Amino acid sequence: MNKYKNKKIVIWGLGLHGGALGVTKFLADLGAKLLVTDLRDAKTLKPTLQKLKKYKNIKYVLGEHREKDFFDADFIVANQAIKPNNHLFRKLKKSHKQILSEIGLFYEFNKAMVVGITGTKGKSTITALVYELLKQEIKQKNPFLANYNKVFLGGNIRKSVFNTLKKSDQHSIVVIELSSYQLEQAKYMKQSPHISIISNIMPEHLDWHQTMDNYIKAKTLIFKFQHKNDFVILPHNLKYLGSKAKSQVLYFNGSNQDAVYKFGSIFHIKDQNINKVLKNFKGLEGRQQFIAKINGVNFYNDTCATHPAATLYALKKFQNPIIIWGGVDKGADIKLLAKTFEQRKIRVVLFPGSASEKMLKLLHKEYRQNFIKSATSIHQAVQDAFKWAKKGDNILLSPGAASFNMFLNEFDRGKHFNQEVKKLQKQFSANYKNKKLSKQQIIKKPKQ
Repeated sequence: MNKYKNKKIVIWGLGLHGGALGVTKFLADLGAKLLVTDLRDAKTLKPTLQKLKKYKNIKYVLGEHREKDFFDADFIVANQAIKPNNHLFRKLKKSHKQILSEIGLFYEFNKAMVVGITGTKGKSTITALVYELLKQEIKQKNPFLANYNKVFLGGNIRKSVFNTLKKSDQHSIVVIELSSYQLEQAKYMKQSPHISIISNIMPEHLDWHQTMDNYIKAKTLIFKFQHKNDFVILPHNLKYLGSKAKSQVLYFNGSNQDAVYKFGSIFHIKDQNINKVLKNFKGLEGRQQFIAKINGVNFYNDTCATHPAATLYALKKFQNPIIIWGGVDKGADIKLLAKTFEQRKIRVVLFPGSASEKMLKLLHKEYRQNFIKSATSIHQAVQDAFKWAKKGDNILLSPGAASFNMFLNEFDRGKHFNQEVKKLQKQFSANYKNKKLSKQQIIKKPKQ
């Protein structure tokens, strides 16, 4: 039975990551009468709108939200960026309007086994590794996966879960990355993945959840509705959460690899098979992603480091780093990062924004004068970092903050960083290697 056919449904926030695009297509194919509303204009949303142009049952209100549209609707599908304390959201809840979510609708229609991964950091990497491991094991006819012949990837990893629904069935496994927002918004379905993994929990997204306690509660929704034959995999430092689980609880030591080994134990996957997947894994876009080497200087795109803890994690790995950091503060504690910057005398190029202002207040004057530069654009940040660098140095875009004061999102930030590095590489290759210009001539400070 299709309860959404001919129903008036508002898609609240189309976005650019693909989640709302997937659910919009899905509901349009079911015959719903859709109204898509987004505060962004048509020019900004053009890449997404182009993929919906064939549908005649979709209307658009862009650049604004009209309250009347929401109250006239039978259902509302809220984008995960809509905060619970949003004035209109609270008003709609109070009037008992039916507010749905992407993941909630996925649960409603899904027939496959679900493996869900969440956490503050590392969830995308674990999601990708689990997906690759299951693909390999199904192909190699692992007897403990004999009931399954296909595996799909989706969720917060920039792949819509709705792309899987038409292809998956009870003999499929869907591996999904779940953000705390998605978990919170889908709790009305009272469902959790059959196998759940939490990579870690650190203070994050407090601007959305308001308190750390709320954030932790949102994360635990990934196993709250599990059954006794399901599994949840947790790091040892979250044992106190495991006591609340109704499912079987497994613990790992704390690294992404350890989590994957523990997952593998459920299906008796051999260590050598897991090692093969780990060895062949090339990493993900925007996560310590190598971009180029220019005159002995390495450039890495770590734009998905939107939390200070992620920048700290990167600093453990890289020697001689120059960090491009800053943006909009998300309420995270940055004292440890500031202390690390000073102790290791890390060279930092700061973007404008409230997180950068907060960082500057914590740093001593002498350090600020010698190890901090401020840049008003990604072009200037890359140029200034390269001017500072010598052979063997590593330049990392690892901002530890939100991006929306300068970019559409963190992936847009990463895309612009990659473009600037490639331009610099091309310029450097054409001039410096042929001795036409010196390094300093090539990277002259741009006009402000």
